[in-house]
Amino acid sequence: MKKIIILPFLFLAIFSWGQAQFIVQNGTKTLVYTNINDALSNAASGDTLYLPGGGFTISTTTIDKTLHWVGHGHYPSETSATLPTRIATNLSFDGSCDNSSFEGILFTGSLNFGSADDETTNIQMKRCRVMGTLSLRYINTGTPDLNFQISECVLQSVNANNGNNCLIEKSLIFSYIDNFYQSLFDHNVINVDGSSTYSNAFIRYSNGCTLSNNVFGFDGGLHSTGSCTFLNNIFPTGLPYSSTNNSNSGSNNIYNVATGTAFVSITGNANVFNYDNNYQLSSSTTGTAESDGSTVNLKNTASDGTNAGIYGTTEPYKTIPYYPHINTANIATKVENNQLNVSINAEAQSR
Repeated sequence: MKKIIILPFLFLAIFSWGQAQFIVQNGTKTLVYTNINDALSNAASGDTLYLPGGGFTISTTTIDKTLHWVGHGHYPSETSATLPTRIATNLSFDGSCDNSSFEGILFTGSLNFGSADDETTNIQMKRCRVMGTLSLRYINTGTPDLNFQISECVLQSVNANNGNNCLIEKSLIFSYIDNFYQSLFDHNVINVDGSSTYSNAFIRYSNGCTLSNNVFGFDGGLHSTGSCTFLNNIFPTGLPYSSTNNSNSGSNNIYNVATGTAFVSITGNANVFNYDNNYQLSSSTTGTAESDGSTVNLKNTASDGTNAGIYGTTEPYKTIPYYPHINTANIATKVENNQLNVSINAEAQSR
């Protein structure tokens, strides 16, 4: 299995200084294209599409088949040898895209899933960045089971349109959380400034959700949101719920954490994502415990004994894709003694 995965990436690294190469893999069969649109049109449902570093525009904006999209990542510090993989097209994925997956891609536009008569289900998105709105459904009637899973991503506005059974974990979110139903948010950093958004809220029109082990970097409340449970989260100033005026509840949360102090290092506008920021929890910051009003340190207060936020759990946030990652690549510009010197360093993630 490891050989099958790593060979397309080594191929991409070798040719990344020339014309971009897009690899479509189906089992042991591998096809190479020089244009992303040709690769997409020739890929069969279930194929894996390996994308090189660079910026690409897709001419067909509606995708109608299950594919597994794999890029080199979006963090500049980790993609100096390959460039980040960037797609600059607003894309829609219809109901034929069930079971698709995405890893290591920067989407500069919006992503929309599903159609009026067909939901897109069982989607997995990992270590991607979506700069536009991420919509998990096309319509908002009913509460269908989407089984949409997002892990270790950087997101702006995310809207489930009343989709059920969604998981967002170990991700950085910088705008609204909208219209989620019976879904789980676990170990995220939610850094939207609620005081400057609609109805002073960072979560809107959501019901029956569980939010655990998240770090909320700014003040903000809940708008038209009910029956949600908040567990082991970190909040600035105060809790966003009250037993006397809404149906939301919680326990073991920490509040009164001064805005901007929860993290190790934040520069500039804190509610805008910055690759230079360090979203690790500060070891010196304290807050007020919901349970008894005592002053407590933020570290190791998650329900699993690790930290709240993206660097908690036994498998914390990582910046590069699971697939083998090209760290450095040096390719000679001419042949010497009938040989072309090529030196490539690749690192494989343990997960």
